[in-house]
Amino acid sequence: MQSAERLSAVVVGLFAVLVFLLAACGNDLKTVHGVITDVQSRSLTEVATFSVQDSTGRPWSFETEGPINFTPSHIREHALMGQQVTVYYQAKGERLLAQRITD
Repeated sequence: MQSAERLSAVVVGLFAVLVFLLAACGNDLKTVHGVITDVQSRSLTEVATFSVQDSTGRPWSFETEGPINFTPSHIREHALMGQQVTVYYQAKGERLLAQRITD
């Protein structure tokens, strides 16, 4: 019976470590806030690349690897109106990969 309790304790401990590691890895998103200056679509519903200019005038170029919760037309609307967005992204080498955008 003690070996079953020991195994149970080990499993719980390993699960706790796994949860901690997953939580630590998931929080590496950075943000930039600014206006959209360009958008290129992959399809009617998916953005391929876009650019943002922040409040200091610095240009940022982003790529996507899937949906980012904004369609190309929605992003173009923000660009035309000069409405600011917040981009949540990960840096992968020289590439900035957008994960999502918010108004």
